[in-house]
Amino acid sequence: MTAAVFPKTPAGAKVFRPPAARFFGWAWMVFAAANLVDIIWRGDDAASLIAATVMIVGCGLAYVIALRPRIVADDEAVRLHNLIRDVRVPWGAVERIEGGDGVYVHAGERRFRAFVLQVSPRNRMRLEAKARREERKLPDKVAEYVKGRTQTDYAVEQLGEMAEERSRRSGQDGTEPAVTWAWPAITALALPGLAFVVAVVIALV
Repeated sequence: MTAAVFPKTPAGAKVFRPPAARFFGWAWMVFAAANLVDIIWRGDDAASLIAATVMIVGCGLAYVIALRPRIVADDEAVRLHNLIRDVRVPWGAVERIEGGDGVYVHAGERRFRAFVLQVSPRNRMRLEAKARREERKLPDKVAEYVKGRTQTDYAVEQLGEMAEERSRRSGQDGTEPAVTWAWPAITALALPGLAFVVAVVIALV
């Protein structure tokens, strides 16, 4: 079960995901666990049952939205672990990695977008303003390199370099991209949601 929910990252692979989302995801898990202990200890009515299922629903959302999504790039392929689907694109099938408001992987006529490292125009403007304020503290060459760059830009640059290197190594006859449902994520949403509905029905009866 642990391997299905948090699969082991291949040795030497690069993982791209925002640290803040991971922090808040685990923070919710700890908060929910503490509240569940309190509910089990003191709760004895329908309202307590509903509150417990709400905590569990929150844990499912925290896992699917904050803890699971990531981009994993190893020697064989780049994998986009999105909310409830996984995309695996072998390096031989990657035509280019594109940035902008998110990370996009182009393979033939198909384009796949990663859920993580998305940047809204407003956030990009804020980051560029922050970079302009701080660039005077850095050497000229470093300031020019980091000016206006976001986590998305760095990820796209590194993934692009890996795609170029790996595609040359493996040739251009890579297999087709594969898109699969992430059943642990679907289960993490469906079962707590069902439990919440049952708890509400019990409270109303």
